[in-house]
Amino acid sequence: MTDTVHPAITDPDVRAHLARLAASAGTIPSGATDADGDDAARIAELRANPSWVRLPDDDVVESIDTDADGLALRLYRPRTGHRGTLVFAHGGGWVAGNLDNNDALCRALAAATGTQVLSVDYRLAPEHPFPAGLDDLDRALRFAAEGAGGLVAPDLLGVAGHSAGGNLAAALALRSREGRAPGIRCQVLLCPVLDAPDPDRPSYRAHTANLPLTSRGMQWYWGLYVQDAAAPTPAPAPAPAPAPQPGPAAAVPGAVAATTMFAVPVEAAPLRAPDLTGSAPAVIVAAGVDPLSDEAEEYAGELSASGVPVEFLRREGVPHLFLVFPSTPARDEVLAAIAPAVRRAFA
Repeated sequence: MTDTVHPAITDPDVRAHLARLAASAGTIPSGATDADGDDAARIAELRANPSWVRLPDDDVVESIDTDADGLALRLYRPRTGHRGTLVFAHGGGWVAGNLDNNDALCRALAAATGTQVLSVDYRLAPEHPFPAGLDDLDRALRFAAEGAGGLVAPDLLGVAGHSAGGNLAAALALRSREGRAPGIRCQVLLCPVLDAPDPDRPSYRAHTANLPLTSRGMQWYWGLYVQDAAAPTPAPAPAPAPAPQPGPAAAVPGAVAATTMFAVPVEAAPLRAPDLTGSAPAVIVAAGVDPLSDEAEEYAGELSASGVPVEFLRREGVPHLFLVFPSTPARDEVLAAIAPAVRRAFA
């Protein structure tokens, strides 16, 4: 092993994988997200990830390329039969990723759950900031609700996503609940982003270095995705000034200059939704060694408190991205554990 692997990562297979990466690259690959320097160069480095490959089809899952009016999609279909389709958003911090970077995860998810997985090549920030990626996922769900050219059953749909894609899936589930997107039967959120970065959250304070995703990296991703897309809201009005009194002019106690604050859009931070009643049943996975773990658990609690069926699984000893690491049993064990809840949603 290597000292560069975070001590909280106790899963032996995951530690071994990260140790190999550290030995070849010199560091745990939080990489460009934590570096100083030009954003464009850092984004280019992320997008050039050589590990993103499309695996060959096998006896378990086949893949079919299609598109929705120019929006590239890839359907993963279990060969032994399937029920339901999950419209899936890949990870990558909203700024990187394509149909290949979660290819292995999509295959494994389809095989474990017996559902089809329709992966979406949504637009990326900063060229296309919030809500462009969400709108593309919405387009894909509408395409599926029309039958996707005969590829899917339009009445058996759900949404799913990994990391930043989990954020898009949760936001689309909110649209669906409100009747602004087609109806869904479940939402599968895998190590999702569910709130704006909060450096005071315990999971943010604990995970600052030597990890595939750090608190600093998450803040960098967020700034590229949300930018100034939120609508400005006026600051609270100052207290009325007392009536002028005779005598020399004086400063008015308590008077403040008018300022403008920016609200965080709920569709960028679903945890801030004031009410989750009526949301689709949820399956949520959190990694124990991840800045995002607390907000995933909080969201599961908020959904449950709103009467929404929730299956929450927190895998200890693993970091963010463990679901996309190769040759680690942790991924397959987690997918096997959540599969019954997904199958129930489509029963």
